[in-house]
Amino acid sequence: MKFFFFAIACALLLGCSEPTERIETKLEAFLQDDLEFNVAEYLHGSGDRAALLDTPYYRIKDFRLFEGAKAEIYSAYAEVDFFMYKNIKLHEKRKYRYDAHYRHWDRYFKKLYFGGDSLQ
Repeated sequence: MKFFFFAIACALLLGCSEPTERIETKLEAFLQDDLEFNVAEYLHGSGDRAALLDTPYYRIKDFRLFEGAKAEIYSAYAEVDFFMYKNIKLHEKRKYRYDAHYRHWDRYFKKLYFGGDSLQ
């Protein structure tokens, strides 16, 4: 009888975890929304389209999935750099965490840094 309850408890815990692919898909959608918002906010404030890259983009610098006790509150982490400006070597770094309980990404850090994309 104890084994039966243990098996059900394990099945519930495994069934409640979200697949990695869905977490990554949600991140991509969230990042795309953030990028579009950044561009729209800049254009609304300055109206200078010429200062922006033809295609603003972001680059995921770090992505981690947590397991075990670390994943009880936040089950994933991402650090992302956003590049928007054409003639200014400036980018915005944002950090995100995936809330396991509410099943959504949460932005908790954003800061501007001097320097361009190191991969270009």
